[in-house]
Amino acid sequence: MLKLKYLTPDQKAKIILQKRKAMEKAAKELNFMEAAKLRDEIKMLQEQE
Repeated sequence: MLKLKYLTPDQKAKIILQKRKAMEKAAKELNFMEAAKLRDEIKMLQEQE
């Protein structure tokens, strides 16, 4: 797992973008469990200071 407190804002934004793209792909493939997992990870990243 990544050490979130050591990420720069740009690094965090890049990870969020990658996870969002993966979430959209999973949803299109009807893999809703994976999409929900990615959604939760994105939310966690966004809530970090």
